[in-house]
Amino acid sequence: MLMRLAPVENKPEKQHIFLQPYFIITFVVVVLSSVCVFLLTRQKEEAVPTMLDIVAETTAAAAAHKHYNLVIEESGPGYLLRFSGQVHDDRLYGKIDGYDLEIFADEDQFFIKNSLASEWQDIKTAKLETLPTLIRDPHYLLANLMAGKEIAIETGTPRTVDDVICQTYFLEIPPPNLQLLTRFSTDATLDKLQVYLWFAEESGFMHRLAVMMNVTVAEETIQINRTYNLSPEAKDFPEDIPKINRKVMPI
Repeated sequence: MLMRLAPVENKPEKQHIFLQPYFIITFVVVVLSSVCVFLLTRQKEEAVPTMLDIVAETTAAAAAHKHYNLVIEESGPGYLLRFSGQVHDDRLYGKIDGYDLEIFADEDQFFIKNSLASEWQDIKTAKLETLPTLIRDPHYLLANLMAGKEIAIETGTPRTVDDVICQTYFLEIPPPNLQLLTRFSTDATLDKLQVYLWFAEESGFMHRLAVMMNVTVAEETIQINRTYNLSPEAKDFPEDIPKINRKVMPI
């Protein structure tokens, strides 16, 4: 006697049900990964520092050097001035060659003395208010010149200053306020400003800052060249420099 076999029910294959969501998830993951890679790559490209960023960072690092000898030379039509001195922190002392004049500055307070005077006097009393436009901390001057954004910068070839290899930069800067750089009155115009910089490749010390200005005075254009030469070795100040009581802000 033959046994009657029960009919076998063919169940649908479940594997096809899960294939479609799997491919969708995989596709989404691939797309998201591609987007993330693209965004990260673009972010890295956008984060590449500009020449202005590089020079500004180099300038800020050089300003950390607070002790150095300083020689300032300025030449223009028919004249030449040379200041020799040293800087310690925010204080400056030195003399102008060929003049019986000592100069001391503590931040923005300037004092002068000559051999005929027994005591120091401030520059307003001596009527030499224009003196700070020439004799000042070169780092302070450069920080103000670098404050603008429309600066054209070129990298120069390495140069040697005092047997130190320096990286050089050339900057063309939109003319700032005339009184930042010169002692001319407001009827003069600063037409063009070019700056050269020398930074030691190893230490980052700024050895030289050269400024070239074209100034129009009474419809005549003249060129003024000024160079700040710095060296890391700094002499001590004389013992008789003015004692400044700096104001202390209350806590």
